[in-house]
Amino acid sequence: MNIRHTQHCTLSALTLIFLATLSAHAAPAAPDAGQTIRELQKQPELNAPKTTPPLQLEENITRRDSAQGDVRIVVSGIRVSGSNTFAAAELEALVADLIGGEHTLAELYQGAARITAYYRERGYIIARAYLPAQEIQDGVVVIAVVEGRIGEQQINNQSRLSDARANGYLREIKSGEALRAAPVERALLLLNDTPGVGFTRATLQPGASVGTSDLVVEIDPSAPYFARVAADNFGNRYTGENRVDGALALNSPLKMGDQFTVRALASDQDQTYARVAYQVPAGSSGLRLGAAYFNTRYRLGKEFAPLQAHGTATGTSLFAVYPFIRSQGSNLSGTLTLEDKKLDDFTDAPVTAAAQHIRLASLGLAGNYHDLLGGGGVTSCDLALVAGHLGMDTESQAADELSARRNGGFTRLAYNVTRLQRLTDRDALSVSLSGQWAGKNLTSSEKFFLGGAYGVRAYPQGEAEGDQGWLTTLELRHRFLPDLQGVVFYDAGSVRINHDPFLAGENTRTISGAGVGANANFLGLQINAYVAWRIHGGQPNSEPISLNRNPRLWVQASWAL
Repeated sequence: MNIRHTQHCTLSALTLIFLATLSAHAAPAAPDAGQTIRELQKQPELNAPKTTPPLQLEENITRRDSAQGDVRIVVSGIRVSGSNTFAAAELEALVADLIGGEHTLAELYQGAARITAYYRERGYIIARAYLPAQEIQDGVVVIAVVEGRIGEQQINNQSRLSDARANGYLREIKSGEALRAAPVERALLLLNDTPGVGFTRATLQPGASVGTSDLVVEIDPSAPYFARVAADNFGNRYTGENRVDGALALNSPLKMGDQFTVRALASDQDQTYARVAYQVPAGSSGLRLGAAYFNTRYRLGKEFAPLQAHGTATGTSLFAVYPFIRSQGSNLSGTLTLEDKKLDDFTDAPVTAAAQHIRLASLGLAGNYHDLLGGGGVTSCDLALVAGHLGMDTESQAADELSARRNGGFTRLAYNVTRLQRLTDRDALSVSLSGQWAGKNLTSSEKFFLGGAYGVRAYPQGEAEGDQGWLTTLELRHRFLPDLQGVVFYDAGSVRINHDPFLAGENTRTISGAGVGANANFLGLQINAYVAWRIHGGQPNSEPISLNRNPRLWVQASWAL
């Protein structure tokens, strides 16, 4: 090894140690490729809005039960006939209190209604118990059950799916079986979730045989594509606060429920980001498989411009998503993701270079539950367990061994819980808690950030990064007009900067803020604006103290095409 190369390695290692020290405690610290992609991943993707349709099972079956007359009947026993799903003894136990003594027809009809309710509560949506015409012998009353079986299926497919693909989602609903709400609801919602499908409706009509109902399904098409453009000031000060963002989705281009999406972003500080993805259904169970690729480039400006710092990040991923539960009231899906990322950071004054290679696997669960508690609301939960391996170039690894020791395997657990509670017809309260746990010191792409438009809004993007921490947000929302909503909010969070401290000094950072905002929609133009004031945490560490932005304003305008 020549002396010049040895000196270069030593200088680069010392430089990297110095920069790691800055990122751990000093302010402001220079963003890198890892932080850049982490900030972009934290922001919601621009997806087409899609309304979940109400399940429209219109039962056109005439009911003739009526409790007319005051005839009283001595009841010595009750026998249930026509039940195949439940044992007759199980149903007869529901009306055992009617055995003995005299009862009116109205009371016997009410007993039959109990059996009907028993079926309906268990998802048999057109099952019915009734009193048939009969001659009562020895006081034994017969209650007949029509369980409501599926007759024929008629599918009118006008969507962008092939008929074979559309029919596949209804394959689990078999003729001759008792009609239950859950399988029909799941099939309709999975259809409605599929790219290329706009709206799905189902209607029940009297079947050709007694006790059967035909299922008629109408499948409307979606638009062949969806596009959205947005402009905001949600970016990082050093990679560009002001940004334009666009997304395009092609729905079912191959007539199989597949989707191709592309997203592109550019900032006023020469940051660019592009992502392409393709996903396709695997069968008709709801399982979807996909692949994605992203590339981002950045160049630091403002106070870091003299460094001539720049870098790139690229990544590929494979993913699978499966809906374990799909209904209007509750949903639960699982996600498996395999990802490979390469991060490169450079400075030209002085000349330094650092390379990272990250491979990771992620297991995630996401769900929501609708209830009527306190006037109604929805609770949403997300959980992701990530295991990965970080590899570094030789010089970076040498510096890392003397400082953070991030190289090698790592694990982290991320979570989010949100409750949206209806208060009145115009008011709602949203409470959320998110956070991350880590098993060791993490590289910047895997850290947890507090500041920014999607965090503590009184602080800039990139403020308060740590290996683990928590973030909570409370929002009181009031709808002034159908397309105008006001918001009062409070944000707070705390991070542990390094899981295993390697430098003297404070290792935690806690910040909070509050403010007001508005969400408005005018002829397809969506505008979101928030103003936030700092409460706790003092001056930001991620921008010069001289700026002293308090309050801080965030604005985003987006337009769906």
